[in-house]
Order: sequence, then structure tokens, then C-alpha cells
Amino acid sequence: MMKIKLLAITIVSAFALSVQAGFFGSDHNWNNPVSAAMDAMSDMASDAKNTVSDAVDSVTDSVDVGSLRGTHALDDFSLMPPVGKWIKDADFTRSFIDQPPLIPHKTKGMRITMKKNKCLSCHSNENWRDADAVKMTASHFMTRSNKRLKEVSPRRYFCTQCHVPQVDNKPLIGSDYVNTAE
Repeated sequence: MMKIKLLAITIVSAFALSVQAGFFGSDHNWNNPVSAAMDAMSDMASDAKNTVSDAVDSVTDSVDVGSLRGTHALDDFSLMPPVGKWIKDADFTRSFIDQPPLIPHKTKGMRITMKKNKCLSCHSNENWRDADAVKMTASHFMTRSNKRLKEVSPRRYFCTQCHVPQVDNKPLIGSDYVNTAE
């Protein structure tokens, strides 16, 4: 199914570029073999677009997708689960050794981009005391070859790839996970 979509997108894109370049204008030289080829391509693109549209419509009508949020038809909107109460100043129990600490506050609006990391405004070596925040550990300043850096290591710069916010929510699905250290 994905191959059909990609093929259709490619054909439609080629057609759109052809139209934009003026291949199908009224001043076109219809005796030119390239014009005939472009006409054929236009017809193929139109047929492919209709075929893909029909195929997608038939799939979305018949397939439901099961997820942690329930079962939904592909063309339905998925609703976000309700967000529970944020747990603040709690001592989180870790599920496994070296589990990254959880974030005990909201992170909405705290953007991390290549040029700016909002987390560092409180958790950097310069700011953690004034912000009364947790200081980043030394591991955040190490390269893969254990060389100490003055700035946060690029591999640790995007905080939310390891650290996640903690809310008081029921699990979406049950789990029989057992900590192997216990």
C-alpha cells in the first residue's frame, strides 16, 4: 500500500512540475513528440491519482487500528489521553539500574532546538543553584571516548530523549514487568 502511495505521489509531483513549467499551456507545440509524451504522462498521473484515491478510500473504510488509546478507523481522529496531575518534588522509584530520572514538572512550551535548550536555563552548571533545580550529572559532559567537555555533550543535549515528565495517571496498558535487581 505504501509503495502505491509513493508511486502516486511521484507521478502527481512530476505532473505538477510539468504544469508549473508550462508544458501544458495553450501555446504548446502539439507536433512536438515531447508534447505527446507529456500528454500521456498527464493522463497516467490522473489515472494513478484516481486509483490511489479509490484504494485509500477502500482501506480506510474497512480497517481499524488498535492502539493504546483504543480501536479507531484510520480516518478518525485519535484523542489524546487525559493528562493527570503532575507529581512534584517526589522521590521517584526507579524501575531499573541507571534509569534516567523523571521530570517532575510540565514541559509544554519548553523547546529544545539545535541552538537553544530551555532545560539548561535551570539545570546547567551555571544556573542550577539559583533555580533550585537538580544539577546535570558529569555523564552529560562526556564523549563516547570518556573525554570531558566544557559544554553539554551533543549526545546528551536533547534531554527528553531519555527524561520524561511524570504524571499521576493510570497505565494505558497492564504490565507484568519485574525489576531484575529485586
